[in-house]
Amino acid sequence: MIQTFIRLIPKMKFSTKIGSSNVSTGSNTSATQSNPTPVYLRSYDAKKYEVPSSKIKLTTGYSFLDVEPMPRAKIMKLCYTILDKLKTEIPENVLYRIYTEEKLKYIMRITDEIEDIRQLEEEFGFEQIEFLIQQLAKEVDLVDQMKYYKPWEKTQDDSTFELLRQPHPALKHQRNEKPSREYTKFIGH
Repeated sequence: MIQTFIRLIPKMKFSTKIGSSNVSTGSNTSATQSNPTPVYLRSYDAKKYEVPSSKIKLTTGYSFLDVEPMPRAKIMKLCYTILDKLKTEIPENVLYRIYTEEKLKYIMRITDEIEDIRQLEEEFGFEQIEFLIQQLAKEVDLVDQMKYYKPWEKTQDDSTFELLRQPHPALKHQRNEKPSREYTKFIGH
């Protein structure tokens, strides 16, 4: 056993750089070494993301959920689209924009660093990466809805929210007493 471990040591490459997430695969992150610019400030690189994986899955295992042939490219395109919409349509000081931008920057950074789809699924906590793609596609529509409804602006009539602020008497828990029952005599007592 020690001999097999000694034979494996030269093949393993360990990253000494802090913040590298590809330590288990044995390669340093190329994004942090070659380009110090954050991924969300760079332009979309089709050569990097539109590479079909050698491990293409046949099915997701879910009905009506098709396999995405190039999920990293789809994730990055959706993230760039959402970031552009946020910058043009939502004011800077709105909490929704701040939170969504930070979330998208994290997703883009991890997608840029990790090439293996299984590792991406584990990192994001999804059983299938296609669920993340669906969530990002819904986020595009949500930005449009936020632009239309503008929930960050103060409404003229706050009386509509008064009903929500008052406790509802029917929602309180009421104790139900145990109903009284007659004592029944069983055979054998």
